[in-house]
Amino acid sequence: MNPDSLVFASSSEIFNRIDMDRKEYFPPIWSDDIQMAGLMSMTKAREVNPCDYDRKIKFWSEMIARSCLQEKDPIVTVDLLKRRFRRGDQLPGSLGVVIESMHGNGEFLTIEDFNARDQGWMQWGYSRVIGSIWGNGTNSAKLEYVHLPTVRELANRLLDFYRSNHAPEDDMSPEIVALDDFRDECRHLVANGRVFQLVLSELVHQGELTIGTSKIGEQILKFRDGTVRGPIEWTESDASVHDMRRAMSKLEHEIKRLEEKAKKAEQEARSCIRCGDRTRATHHLRQKKRALQEVEAKDNQYQRLLEMMHQLGQTRQNKQIMDAYRAGASAFKATLQRQGIQPEQIDETMDSISDAIATADEIREAISTAVPSANGIDDAELEAELNSILAEKKTEEKEQPLVGLPEVPVEEPHVEATLSEESLAQRLKRLRESAS
Repeated sequence: MNPDSLVFASSSEIFNRIDMDRKEYFPPIWSDDIQMAGLMSMTKAREVNPCDYDRKIKFWSEMIARSCLQEKDPIVTVDLLKRRFRRGDQLPGSLGVVIESMHGNGEFLTIEDFNARDQGWMQWGYSRVIGSIWGNGTNSAKLEYVHLPTVRELANRLLDFYRSNHAPEDDMSPEIVALDDFRDECRHLVANGRVFQLVLSELVHQGELTIGTSKIGEQILKFRDGTVRGPIEWTESDASVHDMRRAMSKLEHEIKRLEEKAKKAEQEARSCIRCGDRTRATHHLRQKKRALQEVEAKDNQYQRLLEMMHQLGQTRQNKQIMDAYRAGASAFKATLQRQGIQPEQIDETMDSISDAIATADEIREAISTAVPSANGIDDAELEAELNSILAEKKTEEKEQPLVGLPEVPVEEPHVEATLSEESLAQRLKRLRESAS
């Protein structure tokens, strides 16, 4: 066989294995031998080749971030990343430098530093000093780091899951959740229980929840209520709410078991009746009656606990309403004080407005009154004299004779006792002459 064909065959097997092992977070250049050969090589100091240094830091930082998020596990070591990014027989040689760079810019924290974030300053400083003097005694390749961006993203996912699955409950204290129950519900969001604890620690660090214990020592989560400001406090009433929920859950299981027992006893009684065994049928019916009586008693207990839960929720709502009233009253008073508004000032302002309106009315009346003459002549006398002149003019017009009309006769007409045609003719003649 040709040696070249053997080399080609081995290379094909390597490429096939690379494609089979390829994860979704691998970039397209993962199958490019030329580019990946450079990225897999050791990283020189940045002073020697800054472009190559920055390129490798950027590439592997993004690879680590994508892989942690897809694996849902922010805890890594150098050895784990080498196995994760193995490419055939090649191992990335610059991961140590990359992790050191990411640790320097705050993307990575050691597991000890992550857990010590919420410690007091004295305790944190003491642990740092002791670690620097004695060393941590751990191989750097196996030192565990926590990728902070991944932890924060997983914390947001857990918080969204809680809000969509628990918060909508009807005033039944949804912020109280048993840790074990919540971990079982969130298995699909994190890689394992250790990651779940890290994410809870991040939520505590962000102030989104606190962890308390019940009266029997069970760990309980208390998420932040949207109406509460300030740090979350764990109280005895929170533990009581959890205990009541546990009792209600136990009663639910008992009621379900007794109902199944009553149903089974009824079926066995019917079977005995068909077989003619009345004694056994009566025995099974008694069992059914006892089971139903227990169901009724436990249901009453359940209803009492449920009513108490509702009363607790109602009390909390009343407190929220009163707090809102107080906040509103304080805000209103503060606004009035800030704006300088006082009842006395309002009264003074209204009086000033009334005075201004009265003054404006007086001015309007003064303007509408007739202006007196400045030369001392009385307008009434002028009006009377004008009327007298007009009356005289009308009298003169009446006394003027009409043009073209005969004068009014002065003498009275004389009527004779006997009229004749001659006398009438003479009168008409005289009238015409006088008219002409």
